[in-house]
Amino acid sequence: MIIRILATCVAYLITLVATAQDTVLLMNGRQMECAILADTGTVLLMQITKPSGKVIRREVHKNDVFSVTKRGEAEQILYLQDEMMGNIYSSDEMRYYLAGENDARQNFDAWPTFAVGFALCTGISLWGGDGYITAVGPPILYALVQLAPKIKIREKTMSHPEYKYNDIYADGYEPPARTRKLSRAMQGAFLGSATGVACWLLFLQK
Repeated sequence: MIIRILATCVAYLITLVATAQDTVLLMNGRQMECAILADTGTVLLMQITKPSGKVIRREVHKNDVFSVTKRGEAEQILYLQDEMMGNIYSSDEMRYYLAGENDARQNFDAWPTFAVGFALCTGISLWGGDGYITAVGPPILYALVQLAPKIKIREKTMSHPEYKYNDIYADGYEPPARTRKLSRAMQGAFLGSATGVACWLLFLQK
């Protein structure tokens, strides 16, 4: 009987440890609420409970981790400034960079780029008929054009007002925002081109 009670207590304690919420801030700006099960020195083994209730385990290399905050403990920063390794920012500066990455990933809206590409390429391909150049050329050109303009950071996409006019925050914001902008441009442009060709074949072809 005593052994059974002890076994139950041990199992309960293990469950508490596994479900305790630790925080891992990744170098891509994403913050993960998890339970850290093991630290091999180079890799963290984490248990993550999704909103659906599904529990998954994930391994993350510590080079991809900025900091770890275990429940009830102070934050442990793993990031080290080392210009030889490309880590040019101090840990405080890097927080701004990571905030920019995360805000862009969570809040940057590239749907206007999609809509313009769709409308523009629909019109061009409709005008050009089923020609290969007018169907494929404009979407590629439209996507390439998105590499040129500076990414505009709208204040409503910032998680904190202090990030306004912060160059390091903007440096972190730009890469994921640019990637999303290019993706939406290609989606809208090629979909518009296909729509234009289809409309020409269905309604205008003689």
